[in-house]
Amino acid sequence: MTTQKIKSFLGYLELIENLKIDTAEIQLFRGQSSDDALLPSIARKNPEIDTTELEMKMLDELKRQTKTIIDGDKFDEWDWLIYAQHYGMKTRLLDWSSNPLTALWFACSNQYKMNSNSYVYIFLNAQEYLLDKSKEKSPFTRIKTKVLKPSLNNQRVIAQAGWFTAHKYSKKVNKYVDLKHNRELKENIIEVVIPKNIKKDILDGLNVFGINSKTLFNDVSGICQHINWEFDSE
Repeated sequence: MTTQKIKSFLGYLELIENLKIDTAEIQLFRGQSSDDALLPSIARKNPEIDTTELEMKMLDELKRQTKTIIDGDKFDEWDWLIYAQHYGMKTRLLDWSSNPLTALWFACSNQYKMNSNSYVYIFLNAQEYLLDKSKEKSPFTRIKTKVLKPSLNNQRVIAQAGWFTAHKYSKKVNKYVDLKHNRELKENIIEVVIPKNIKKDILDGLNVFGINSKTLFNDVSGICQHINWEFDSE
């Protein structure tokens, strides 16, 4: 994994431009307010725990409790996992976006982390690791961490140009492996450091481009969050 540091919003745009992205290639972007491990939510508390059985039970319970809420008859197991992720259930999916500005907003928007550096992670040539759902029908029986192009089954995935990495528990090393240390994938990861002193200017610039909580969350909570930011309320 290589690391780069930007000095301005324009510097970030120039960095993305210098990637010289081919239209046949897929580059993914993830923003984080700190340099935490690139691990899915189910693995962050203790990556050494194999959560497979737990996740399957949680997904079954989600199906049971939402029968009158969700028309899930056409959902496959991946669709259910994406839906669960969307509403905050811990899963083995890690959120990414195909939009570098979306990732930059998520990196800089945490109002409680404005006094510390933030990070954008770039996953180069992600098409090499695409998951084929016709061959890998279950999220729980794969042998490698893969890239998941989601079904567009909720508005937030659409608004955020959402993609995922679908992680696996490695029985070889008895843990979920941070993508930063994944021997197969780490060379495709770039870490971009966003200095704390430019984050406010970046959010102002992103707002000019129409990237803010109102457009990314596309609901009343997103509108309220954007109003808070506009009026600089606590």
